[in-house]
Amino acid sequence: MKQKKPTKDARLEGYDPVPVPVLDSTIANTDILARITLTFLQTLSLSRLEESWYALVRAWPILAARVRRTPCTPSGISYLIPQPSTLSALETRSRTTSKEAEKHLVLVDASFRSISTYQPIVGKALNGSLSRTQISVGHAPARAEQDEMTCANACKTFKELLEADQSFLTAQATRWADATVVTIAFSHIAGDAFGIKSIFAGWADALRGQVPAGLEGLGKDPYIEYAPPQGKKAKDENGKQVGLGKGWKKFGFVETVRLISNLLWDIKVKRPEKSIEQFYIYMPEEKVQQLITQARQDLEQLAAAQDARNSSSEHGGHLEKQSTPPLDYTVSTFNILFAFLLQSIHAANPSPRKRSSVLTVINAKHRPPAGHSPSDYPSHQLWGGAFGVPLRPLSSGEYANLPLGQIALHIRESLKEQIDPENIRANIVSSLKHGLWKNPSGKVPFFAGPRDYWYGCTEWRSVRFNAIDFRGALEPGEKETGGGEGNQVRPVAIGTHMEIPMTQRNRWVIFGDAGKGVWFSGGMTRKEVHNAKGFGRYEWVQ
Repeated sequence: MKQKKPTKDARLEGYDPVPVPVLDSTIANTDILARITLTFLQTLSLSRLEESWYALVRAWPILAARVRRTPCTPSGISYLIPQPSTLSALETRSRTTSKEAEKHLVLVDASFRSISTYQPIVGKALNGSLSRTQISVGHAPARAEQDEMTCANACKTFKELLEADQSFLTAQATRWADATVVTIAFSHIAGDAFGIKSIFAGWADALRGQVPAGLEGLGKDPYIEYAPPQGKKAKDENGKQVGLGKGWKKFGFVETVRLISNLLWDIKVKRPEKSIEQFYIYMPEEKVQQLITQARQDLEQLAAAQDARNSSSEHGGHLEKQSTPPLDYTVSTFNILFAFLLQSIHAANPSPRKRSSVLTVINAKHRPPAGHSPSDYPSHQLWGGAFGVPLRPLSSGEYANLPLGQIALHIRESLKEQIDPENIRANIVSSLKHGLWKNPSGKVPFFAGPRDYWYGCTEWRSVRFNAIDFRGALEPGEKETGGGEGNQVRPVAIGTHMEIPMTQRNRWVIFGDAGKGVWFSGGMTRKEVHNAKGFGRYEWVQ
């Protein structure tokens, strides 16, 4: 018998409800339970990490909130934030219970082991034995052990979270013989990476005895006016309902069947889910600079060729309008790193003529939608503005074989049209119209054709997790020796993994800078990662 959906908002005694913002309540967010891990070279004090964590939670009680169904709210779900007496009881339980599922913070002392026995590529990064000139590739930790060492107290599905006596956001600190790993595990309704960084930063402040002030503006929904059909900003300046964002499409019945069939063939037959593994890539700073130089040279050659064509057109007596308009050949470091990643993963594809559709992420926190007013946004960071946008499609062979600089330019030009404020409005409105967890339309748009290769990549380099300084957690003896670079304790490696109902394949993240290089991670088969024209070109760490 089909279970009836609740019609009344859930309540818990001792908790205050605050609706989750609508954009954070889309299926794209509710489906994901993520973990972000920072690895520090030093062996940090677990007791100091513990005391400062609970000091932060007392200042920001939302960090201990439960999540429940509230069908009477626009998003359909709410944070239930513990009142002071409830929060005190939860802290006492967390500190004293032997059940990990009841702990808000898990502390693990694995100081009898080196982190190299857990994740060799990170261990070598810590002791400085990774190449300073070439890229290194290695495995993620085994999933069961990874959960044990990073998120033993975290829920694994959104359904579980809606029933559990556990927060939507938990923490864990694991001390090894030669490192300390600190993790925040969270439902993606918490917002984006900038929000998680603000929690790490608040924790770092608490470690220094500077507990942050309370959060103001909880419950303020930054995009509620973009929610159709009633939202005042869900229509364009002419009062017309906006359509899909650039590159998105809704399929008819036949195309939908083809899309699902091809996806199932890949998941069940061609590359079964058990064959998909998570890998880490470390690119030292010297290699980053080499790629930047290479990309600039590629673009100088491209610009010179274009100038020659334009000059030939003018000398040939053609009208000026027939020559190609000037193009800005400037690309960012992110464009270049993303181009390198796309080159490397497409090298393993067996069908170079097949079209490839790539999704990346932009953030409306920093590029607001049309109609936005500064007063729309809360002053705190615990809400999300990130969503996916597709690049212009290329063939798989083009991604694998075009010059690095040309792919970087393709990325920049694709994103340039995506960041138009009207297009950002269209993406937000479409997400709320079709993908709201409370009431999905059943017609969720997709960015790739039924037969395309498809990939997704998120970018955290701009978040700057490497700026987090946990020096306040140093043991007294280590502090006296100036542990950490410049008396600072910054992460040497960044990691992540997630629980999702769909496949882990083809999903990548550019973490950004840590340990004098850039870290990447994603999912593919072992055969693919060892492709001689892709990551197989580089040193394998095991």
